[in-house]
Amino acid sequence: RLMQFFNLNETTFLVTWNQDLDSDLTKLLTLYRNIIMSICGDDIQDCVQSIRSLLIIIDNHRTSTKDIIEKIKMIDPKKINYKNKKIKVWKIPVCYDLEFAPDIKAISDLNNISIEDVIEIHSSKTYDILSMGFLPGFMYLGKTDIKIHCDRKVKPSLKIKKGSIGLALNQTCIYPSESPGGWNIIGITPIELFNLQSDSPCFSKPGDKVQFVKISKPQYISSLQNPNKPDFIEL
Repeated sequence: RLMQFFNLNETTFLVTWNQDLDSDLTKLLTLYRNIIMSICGDDIQDCVQSIRSLLIIIDNHRTSTKDIIEKIKMIDPKKINYKNKKIKVWKIPVCYDLEFAPDIKAISDLNNISIEDVIEIHSSKTYDILSMGFLPGFMYLGKTDIKIHCDRKVKPSLKIKKGSIGLALNQTCIYPSESPGGWNIIGITPIELFNLQSDSPCFSKPGDKVQFVKISKPQYISSLQNPNKPDFIEL
């Protein structure tokens, strides 16, 4: 069975999908989340999408994990038309200048390609937002091209700049705030990824997509004066 259920406590359980990570799985998880929130209403306090799972927190004064699990089992995946779902693709500007890319040369050396190749490969793909976590607004994006594959750092950096673009294994990420971290840093964006003053502090969500757009150092510095939400298109 592709879908499995794991009770964590009386109010929380995990639904996992045992299948390959790809865009179809990300779309399927997003649609399952939307359907679950719709059919369960106030019986559910939260439904958190991750890379291959949904974490569901119920209101145990209204229902039980058993009842919610039975409702989820009644969802017919064959009737979920996830092929035609409209998806937001966020255009994230990135400056790959060496001043903001301390690890890009190591990645080019590791993979026997030029720095320009690393930039071209990284910015040429459209990435799924697989999950969010670690920091508010932190996006896990995948999957990256095998040509720029790299492990996480053996010794994590103590201070990674806000907006830094990271690489590790088959994923890329954006640091929404200054933080320690073990990802390899190859660029930086001026975009504000998490804003508590906004009605929606995070403009993006799992199931959306991201495209990186190369900008120059002067463009990056200029954009810092007005770090608005990025543009998007719908597919």
